[in-house]
Amino acid sequence: MNIKDRVIVITGASSGIGAATARHLAAQGAKVVLFARREARLQELAAAIREQGGQALVVVGDVTQSHDVRRLMQETIATFGKLEVLVNNAGTGGGLNLCDTRDELLRQVLEVNVLGCALCAKYALPHLPPGGVIVNIGSVAGEVATVGMYTASKFAVRGFNDALRREVKGRGLHVVLVAPGFIRTEMTAGLRYAMPGPDIVARAIEKAIRSPRRKIVVPWWYRPLMYLGKIPPIADAIFGNPKTQARYRDRDSVKKLTT
Repeated sequence: MNIKDRVIVITGASSGIGAATARHLAAQGAKVVLFARREARLQELAAAIREQGGQALVVVGDVTQSHDVRRLMQETIATFGKLEVLVNNAGTGGGLNLCDTRDELLRQVLEVNVLGCALCAKYALPHLPPGGVIVNIGSVAGEVATVGMYTASKFAVRGFNDALRREVKGRGLHVVLVAPGFIRTEMTAGLRYAMPGPDIVARAIEKAIRSPRRKIVVPWWYRPLMYLGKIPPIADAIFGNPKTQARYRDRDSVKKLTT
C-alpha cells in the first residue's frame, strides 16, 4: 500500500512512537488522524505537520472508552471520507515488581494496552476497505517475559493480533504486529542505558503499511534475544538475574504515562 493520500488513524499520538509516526507518515503525504487524551500536545503536533504542508485531524479521547473510540472513527469518516489504516499505538507502562504495583495501575495497564487495542480495531473494522491495514504495537516484552503486568499485557496484544489476523483473512485485510525493544520515550526516561529513538519504530510502521507481514521486530538486534528467551532455562537465567532486574529498576519511579 502506498502512503500518499492514505487516511491513517494513530492512537497514542501525543508523544513518543505515536508522534514520531504521525510526523513520518504525514511527511510522505498521508492524512493522519491524531488520537490521545492530551489535547495541547495533539494540537501542537498537528500545527507542526500542517506547517510542513501535511494534513492532520485532532480527535481527543481515551482508547478505553467505547464512545470516544466510536467518535474517533465517525470524525475520521466525516472529515476525510474514508479510513484505510489503524495504528494501535496507545499504551502505558507498569511497575516492575507485582507486589509494589498499585492495584489501579495493574488494571490500567490491561485496559489501555489490551482493551484499548481491541476497541479501536472493533470500531475501525467496518470502515476498512480490502487492502486495509491494522498495525498493533506490541513489544519484545510480549515475546519474552520481562517486566510484570506490562509484559502480560503485551503477550495479550500478540495473541489478539494473531487471532484478529485470522478472523479478517477472508476480507483481504492485513493485521501486523510491530514489536519494539526498549525505545527512548517519556515512558523509558528513567532507564539507565542507551536506546534508539522512536523514529526507528516509525519507519518499521511505514514498512508494515507498505508491505504487510505478520510481525516486525525493531531494532533488529532483539531478534536473537527473542529466540533465546523461548528456552525457559536461558530466559530465567537472563531475566531472573538481579543485575538484569536492576537495569529496569527505575521503571518504578518513572511517571507512568498513558498517551
